[in-house]
Amino acid sequence: MSFRLGKTRCFIGYEVAAAISAVLILDRENRIICCILAAVLHELGHLLMMRCFGVRVRAVSVRLFDVLIKADAPRDLRSDVCITLGGVMMNLLCAAVSVPFSHRFLYANLALAIFNLLPVMSLDGGRLLWLLLSRRFLPRTCTVTLKLTTFVLLIPLMTAGIVMLFRSGYNYSLLAISLYLLAVLIFK
Repeated sequence: MSFRLGKTRCFIGYEVAAAISAVLILDRENRIICCILAAVLHELGHLLMMRCFGVRVRAVSVRLFDVLIKADAPRDLRSDVCITLGGVMMNLLCAAVSVPFSHRFLYANLALAIFNLLPVMSLDGGRLLWLLLSRRFLPRTCTVTLKLTTFVLLIPLMTAGIVMLFRSGYNYSLLAISLYLLAVLIFK
């Protein structure tokens, strides 16, 4: 499904619409809905910071496990760091606001903010690490360091995901996310 919002081309995969429909039908306790809403607000935080720093957004593509924002390059390191942290800051703000209303929404936002700060490829923490390293090192060195850091951090994440799955008997979310991040590391 493709459409335009002003000058920005937007694409939402049909698998996203199908997954959200399934969640609306099956998620009786609204746990997944809170996570989806936290993720949407996270991405809106990035878009808001881009707008604040005058960065033109050309396209937004939403897939089942990925949101890709194509935009002009930020003007300087400060704006790039602020844009990178915009999603995390939005999640922390939403967590603070939701304290008296919804603990599920609070925990979903806190978990997403903390998880996104991990220095792992495809996460905001990985982008932040690359930005900081790029001030002193060549891009190739930054990329190799980020890939190595990602691999080293994925080992305990996958282990924790396996332990969580065996202890709960059903919660495979951390393992699935770790395997997805490993696939990104291998195929990127």
